[in-house]
Amino acid sequence: MEQIWNYAFHTRLRIEPAEHPLFCTEPSWNAKENRHKLAELAFEKFQFPAFFLASDAAMTAFAAGRPTALVLSSGGAITSAVPVYDGFVLKKGILKQDVAGDFISEQVLAHLKRDLNIEILPQYLIKSKKPVEAGHPADIVLRTRPETTDSFHHFQQLRVIHEWKESVGQVAESAYDEQTIAMRPQKPFEFPDGTNYNFGAERWNAPEIMFNPRRYIDTAASAGSALINLEQTQGVAQLIFSSVGLCDVELRPLLLNNVVVAGGNTLWQGYNDRLNWELTSLTPGSKIKIHAPGNTTERKCSSWLGGSILASLGTFHQLWVSRKEYEEYGPSIIDKKCH
Repeated sequence: MEQIWNYAFHTRLRIEPAEHPLFCTEPSWNAKENRHKLAELAFEKFQFPAFFLASDAAMTAFAAGRPTALVLSSGGAITSAVPVYDGFVLKKGILKQDVAGDFISEQVLAHLKRDLNIEILPQYLIKSKKPVEAGHPADIVLRTRPETTDSFHHFQQLRVIHEWKESVGQVAESAYDEQTIAMRPQKPFEFPDGTNYNFGAERWNAPEIMFNPRRYIDTAASAGSALINLEQTQGVAQLIFSSVGLCDVELRPLLLNNVVVAGGNTLWQGYNDRLNWELTSLTPGSKIKIHAPGNTTERKCSSWLGGSILASLGTFHQLWVSRKEYEEYGPSIIDKKCH
């Protein structure tokens, strides 16, 4: 970690840490030991003059202009529901699970290989290719595979799957009905080797994992993942509902009326419509309002945007943890000033 920071500050940013304060965001469930270690690195290793640590969920809510919100964040590794009240995270309502973008990519990769007999060849292996008709075998010349690790090869395969998800993946706007989905138009996708297929139900089934995981998770494909417990896994709408249910009764309507959606895994077409439909079904009579930036960058970097807005406020200088305070109180000052 220290080597990464050294590289980032001196090589990439070209700054001297001792001349600038540092603002970091953290997961809302971050352990106290990790927070103290971060403060120790900031002040003792890199000599920052001031430091502040904020919850990424609170910053996401701040970026959306909602000091009170239920923040649903789904990225590559984790999907979480975090209630925020007046800028403070309600710890008792935090729920998270590992069904997120990377997990869905692994599921898609396994399905294409096993059920459709599609072998994903990353771009770095292809020397030349010729166009072929849909459904026909690829006409390619392969490069001699360089001395790369299996993990690098797998990473490159997942990059192709990520493009596949962005190009053809779509979420059903309401209840998922297989007969209705089967009648919808297919979408073509061309793989790096020139092979192209028309995808129908597959492009709807993949994102359905987020809303109905117990039915659509392929247990054979996820057998190598010890982190996924189907019995404890919930759909994203149920995750929000459960998180809100852990909060005080008087706060629940306020949270449901301020659902903030963030993270790259929420950018599927139709995602917000489906989420709104399911939440309305789970909480009849409640007013549901979903706030989700339409801009891709804002959705992916919402906590960074919220942090940058907060740090630029004229009154924020009062919140910094100074070096003098750190030397006087030690790392525990972080717990007192950075809630």
